[in-house]
Amino acid sequence: MVYSTSNTLSLQPLLFDTKDFSSCFFRKPSERELEFLSLYGTIQQLLSPCELMGLRRACKKGRAGYDLLPILGIMLLKLHYRQPTMKETLLLLQENDNLRDILGISKVPSQPTVSRLSRDVESIVDSAVLHERVIQTCQEGMDNRMVGHLSIDSTIIQAREKPFVKKKEASPPKKKGRKKKGSPEEKEYRKQKALAEQERLEYLAEDFRKSISQLEMRCSLTAKQNSKGMKQWSIGYKAHLAADDFGLRRNRGLRPRLQGCSPSHEDGIPTH
Repeated sequence: MVYSTSNTLSLQPLLFDTKDFSSCFFRKPSERELEFLSLYGTIQQLLSPCELMGLRRACKKGRAGYDLLPILGIMLLKLHYRQPTMKETLLLLQENDNLRDILGISKVPSQPTVSRLSRDVESIVDSAVLHERVIQTCQEGMDNRMVGHLSIDSTIIQAREKPFVKKKEASPPKKKGRKKKGSPEEKEYRKQKALAEQERLEYLAEDFRKSISQLEMRCSLTAKQNSKGMKQWSIGYKAHLAADDFGLRRNRGLRPRLQGCSPSHEDGIPTH
C-alpha cells in the first residue's frame, strides 16, 4: 500500500510572501522570475499526490540522476520564456542562478537527458489533463467568464455614396538629421513629443463613448488587406467585429487607422 500526504504548497501563501524569498536568491529576482516562481508553485498544487510522488523519484540507473519534477519545471520554463528550442532554454537556465534556485537544481542537465526524462514526465502527467486543470482553476477565479478564444476581423460595407476626402494641411518641410543639442529645433521637437504623449494618455483615460463620438462616420475610401498582402480599396464603410466564447462583443471605442471605419453601435450588437 502506498501512503502519501497532500501537497503543502497551498499553505505557502499563508506563511510566506515573495519578498521573504528575496534573500534566498543570488540577486534580486526580476518580475518575470517571480511570475515563473508563482507558475511553478501553482502547477505543483494542481498535481495529485500520486503524480508528485512519481515525479520526485530520481533516476536510479547509473550515476545519481535528476528528479522528474525539475524536468517538468524546465518544460514550463520553455513555455513561460517562449524559447524556440530546448537548447536555448538550457542556455538560459545555465546563465541564470535564480532560475536554478527556483527549480532546486545546482547543475543544468544536458539536452539528451532532458529529452529522455521528459518522456518519463509525460508518462506520469498528462499534459492535456493538466491544461484542463489550469483552465478550470482560472475559470473558477474569474467566475466562469474567462475568454479562451477571440476572433477579430473586419469587413468592407460598400455604399453608393460620394466619398468624403479629408483635406491635408500643408506642413512646413522638416530638416533632416539629428537636432543640434540646445537648438530651437530640438526644443520644438521635445515639446511636440511631450504633447503627443500627453494626448495619448488622455485618450487612454477618456470614456469610450467620447472616443466613439469622435470617429469619422461619413463614407470614404476604405482599404482592406487580402490574404495575399495586397490592399483592396473601395468606397463605403468598414465594420470591425470581435467574437469570443460568449458571442459578439461591443466595440469599446478603438479608433481605426483609416477613415470611414464605422464602429458597431452600443445597442446594435448583442453581447450573448
